[in-house]
Amino acid sequence: MQELARRAGFTIEFSPRTPVARCFRQMASGEADLMTNLNKTPEREALMQMFPYSERIPESLYQRGDDPRTINQLSQLEHLTLATVRNYAYHPDLMTLIRHLGPNRQVEVASIAAGFDVLAKGRVDGLIVPRFSSLDYLYNTPRLHQTFKRAPLMLKTATPQFIYIGFSRHSRHAKLAGVIERTIAEMMADGTVSRLYAPDAGQTDLSILVGN
Repeated sequence: MQELARRAGFTIEFSPRTPVARCFRQMASGEADLMTNLNKTPEREALMQMFPYSERIPESLYQRGDDPRTINQLSQLEHLTLATVRNYAYHPDLMTLIRHLGPNRQVEVASIAAGFDVLAKGRVDGLIVPRFSSLDYLYNTPRLHQTFKRAPLMLKTATPQFIYIGFSRHSRHAKLAGVIERTIAEMMADGTVSRLYAPDAGQTDLSILVGN
């Protein structure tokens, strides 16, 4: 987002940590202009113009740090109780898999923070969350360092999707939409996005406005 702002010639004012539902309300009203790391849904397209910028990165599965199990096969999920985040648009293939586990194997939580809380308390065996948003949260919450571990299971899906930057349809800066769209396309073409989203690049980078 910082590189996009630099190239497109606008200044970013970062929102404080805000629940996802409130982020969407702010985008709907034009109180906020941009939201990043979004998955596309018809409801979101009604609120904002959506510009793809990177192939979707698979979600992460977290366990408690003291959990001795090595989870590296999808079949192992059948024996786990999993938490997912409400209002997060998981890949449809992944949601199909989770629903097949049955209602007693899935717990919905209001936020990533709430998900890590129920995982820490042992109410679930695993937490499925967006990769960069979860890294952001853990990086900024020192008390949780070393509390959790990311399972080696790769939650890749057969059907690739993109992630998006959303631009509010009620933004006071509507004239920037075209500039932002062109700049994102340029950053994709010249390899900037690939470099910033390389597999190891997000380990210490912070997400900006968290969407999903």
